[in-house]
Amino acid sequence: MTLDPASRISLLMLLAAMTAGLPANGAGQTAAGVPRFEIASSPIELTGPVRPGEYLGVTGPRSAWLGLETGEAELWIHPLKVGNRFRLGFSTPAYGAPIPGSAVARTVHVRPELTTIAYSHAAFQVRQHILAPAELPGLLVLLEVDSPEPLEIVAEFEPVLNYMWPGSLGGQYAYWDADRRAFVLSESLQETNAVVGSPWAVNSVEHPAHQLGEAPRTMVIPVDPERARREFIPIAVAGGTAPREEVFAGYDRLIAEARSLYGAKRAWADSVLASTVSIESPEPRLDLALEWAKINLEEQRVCNPDLGCGFVAGWGLSRNGTRPGFGWFFGGDAAQTSFAMDALGQWELVAEELAFLAGYQREDGKITHEISQAAARIPWFDVYPYAYYHADTTPYWMVALYEYWRASGDDELLRELWPAYRRAWEWCLSAETDGDGLIENTVGGLAAVEVGGLGAALHQDVYLAGVWTAALEGTTALAERMGDAEIADRAREMAPRARASLNDAYWLEEAGHHAFGILADGGTNDNLTVWPATAAAFGLFDGARARSTLVRLAGDRISSDWGAHMLSTESELYHPLQYNMGTVWPFVTGYVSWAQYRYRRPWAGFHLVNAVKQMTFDWSLGRHPELLSGTFYQPLDQTVPHQFFATSALVTPLLRGVIGWEPDAPLGRARLAPQLPPDWPQAAVRRLRAGGTTTDVEILQRWTAGGGGRRTTLTTSGPPLTFEFVPDVPAGARNVTFRVNGATAELSPDGILEVTVGDAAPAGNRAEIVVAWEGGLAVAPPRVDLEPGRTSTGLRILDFDAEADAWRLSLEGTAGHTYRIASFGTPVVSTVMQGAALVSDRGAGVIEVEFAEGEGRVPATVRLTPAR
Repeated sequence: MTLDPASRISLLMLLAAMTAGLPANGAGQTAAGVPRFEIASSPIELTGPVRPGEYLGVTGPRSAWLGLETGEAELWIHPLKVGNRFRLGFSTPAYGAPIPGSAVARTVHVRPELTTIAYSHAAFQVRQHILAPAELPGLLVLLEVDSPEPLEIVAEFEPVLNYMWPGSLGGQYAYWDADRRAFVLSESLQETNAVVGSPWAVNSVEHPAHQLGEAPRTMVIPVDPERARREFIPIAVAGGTAPREEVFAGYDRLIAEARSLYGAKRAWADSVLASTVSIESPEPRLDLALEWAKINLEEQRVCNPDLGCGFVAGWGLSRNGTRPGFGWFFGGDAAQTSFAMDALGQWELVAEELAFLAGYQREDGKITHEISQAAARIPWFDVYPYAYYHADTTPYWMVALYEYWRASGDDELLRELWPAYRRAWEWCLSAETDGDGLIENTVGGLAAVEVGGLGAALHQDVYLAGVWTAALEGTTALAERMGDAEIADRAREMAPRARASLNDAYWLEEAGHHAFGILADGGTNDNLTVWPATAAAFGLFDGARARSTLVRLAGDRISSDWGAHMLSTESELYHPLQYNMGTVWPFVTGYVSWAQYRYRRPWAGFHLVNAVKQMTFDWSLGRHPELLSGTFYQPLDQTVPHQFFATSALVTPLLRGVIGWEPDAPLGRARLAPQLPPDWPQAAVRRLRAGGTTTDVEILQRWTAGGGGRRTTLTTSGPPLTFEFVPDVPAGARNVTFRVNGATAELSPDGILEVTVGDAAPAGNRAEIVVAWEGGLAVAPPRVDLEPGRTSTGLRILDFDAEADAWRLSLEGTAGHTYRIASFGTPVVSTVMQGAALVSDRGAGVIEVEFAEGEGRVPATVRLTPAR
């Protein structure tokens, strides 16, 4: 007999009522539901319409819901993939055919602690709240249902129960446990188990228990509208390589402790937002993107029951496989994200990660490149080739420890990890065989590129050389702190030699930029690439050569509207869709931006910060994709949509570049070199940390026809801190004056004002620095209006400097386009010196540049002279 929808729902409701008081599991827990509680909005909540195909992830340290905004998802309890294609469907008496959830998913609400998908239909409204608890290994879905008539919800998924790539289980099976109202997934030894179920479910579509097959497992959940007004409908997922009763106990806790699990995750989010650096600028979306970056960077922490807690690289769908993006542990990625986390004050996690990586250091001292979450179940370190095949990871770990120590002053961790540091040092020395002071790819392994022609016949690349030189310079300070004279003396001798080799061997005089690599035959790979930006970001290039390279990196052939190409668009090797040969990567975008600020070229760096900011809102809400097309503002289909070092590409140049923050806690000092866009009248940064001292910075700037001024207020709590303040004075300024707390001050020979602030400092915990000038000119960085799918057409400021009684502005734009540039300070008139540009002054500090009709990108040079 076939029942119509109304009769079927009535029958299911009767079954639900008959079983509502029966034990739901062997432990005797009843099928009582989860009383509704408030799901509060978040101060950083992002909401938008559902976009088919767009990634939606909800992750915690022990689990991950990896899905799409339309509701489909993979279920992960680390290190296990429990199921594929979880989804909801609905059936109501008013409609004869089932209604797929993907057809009525309307809105997503993304919060740090919990994400909601809203399903909207004329006959019902369902809000699906998805939670990955802070500590418990499981996932919890809470369905908030509003329906005037009985409703049937169908929840289905395809059971997998397998380890993350490249681990594997065999003999898996799944069956429906009617007493527990859950699917039990297990394998022949019953050592690995998972449970997916709901105390509201009353039946399922049965399949043979001895095989998984392709068909989905289906739970039917009849909804009594009256009860649903009082309760959430829970669906819980628990699993692990653990006895079955232990997994059942975890499943029970997910349901019984739903409210406290939500509260704990909310408390975690609130703590992250309140205890780390925030910015208040005239651009609220930039401020909001930074708040999301803080959450993102904490979300990279995964606690694996076999391996411990460390940082994974990123999340994405594994689909029919078991590789969820880059959801396993990566040493180099973690080092790069640590630079951002040091600036934000997320020190506990960085310390944990540095120790985690040291725990898997190879006997000869090499730091691991990547560790699968299944590594404890397979011969990962002995048979598979991936664990140590990168050369850059070891010096990156050394730099990361140095930067963490400078931010935190944590001598205890430094002492703990010093034996590992010594081993890393010895391994790096073994990879330097030709006497130039730089370690080599041919000995050490891969670095900048993994695939493609750019790495052909390579002996050494500029990326590896830059990271190692930075590690060398940090080693001197660390070894001195540890009283290790042997290493300190050797590093002090090697560092100048390495820096000289980096500056000279890679420099291409005729091309005016640094090369990509040194070849095995002694020649050079002369391609213009993004990779010299790494060394420049660490401040390792000589000034004139650095600026010459950065001029070339500022142009569109590297710096597109949405970020930096790995390889120049003019190279014969360039392809806009190839991984290392032309795609745009946010993580290298961060290095280019940071480098532009390091060499005080803010007008060339800000649009890159702005581009990574915009990705927070255009793709997976609150997240940043791994890489994008070189031709269009669009992530590649195969890209990882939630990549953590992409997130760091917003934080690092913003805090270390725009704000210019460099703590040196062991010396009780911090460098502050802000370079705000001149069209920001003010900005504030809260909770900058150096050791035990926390600092708030407030900056006000004003411009007049005769000059301008800037007031910076520092307010600290904690021990005294000496600030090395680098004033940002516009090009061509005259009669510059400096006052600290009302008293006249003088710059040191290297252009620094020293100010000591703190609870026990003579001047107290507040200082006001006022810089004033006459004349001078500043230009606002270009703003690029990014829209998904657009091509790169925006304006670039390649260079800007003062001449005798004038300024020179070097530009690049798209032929046939007109751009406006805002200037601040001295009123100017503009004339074309060369290039295909027509220039007119619009008054009020706005210069309009029209590039002549033609093809492609066009350079232009404009001379600005004071208006008479």
